[in-house]
Amino acid sequence: MILALDFETANADPGSICSVGVASLESGRITRRREILIRPHECCGWFHPFNVSIHGIRPEMVRNAPEWDAVWPLLADHFRDSVVVAHNAAFDIGAFRRVMELYELELPEFPYFCSCKLARRLWPELENHRLNTLCRHVGFEFQHHQAGEDAAAAAFLVHKMLEFTGADDWQTLLEYAGVTPGRVSPLECTPCRVVPKKRRAR
Repeated sequence: MILALDFETANADPGSICSVGVASLESGRITRRREILIRPHECCGWFHPFNVSIHGIRPEMVRNAPEWDAVWPLLADHFRDSVVVAHNAAFDIGAFRRVMELYELELPEFPYFCSCKLARRLWPELENHRLNTLCRHVGFEFQHHQAGEDAAAAAFLVHKMLEFTGADDWQTLLEYAGVTPGRVSPLECTPCRVVPKKRRAR
């Protein structure tokens, strides 16, 4: 199963998550879509006006929301036996690792990949590879910077990428695009990487 993940943060600290969105892609369909508002950890709970201007989440909206340590048990099963995808995955995986550290929670183990890196390889002709630009390209309407919507958009992008390449699974898709998955685990975390294209011999 492919699990799309998206976080919104209150400020520049990656652990200041104020919303999480997940959406599962199974047999070409988006399932188990969910969005939860979160009260950020007290060490980084202030809201920067720039972040608020992007996602619209204000302090009063999360005042009575659960913190991450209460939300994680509700989401942990989603990560089991899944590969995680996120758009600009370095940000979302970084936020995930940081917030798990803040609450002294053990990291689960899962592979992940970045839909933005894939899109750059598959559709290099586009003006940019932002999530909204890509969704216009594949015909998916959504409300940008809402965690549940962004997660669903990333899941749909992967669905269209599988169709575009004719790949049967995410491993074949990544191999086709020349992208190696990253991995999160309690012992070690490795990044998702783009494999350099081989130069043709003259």
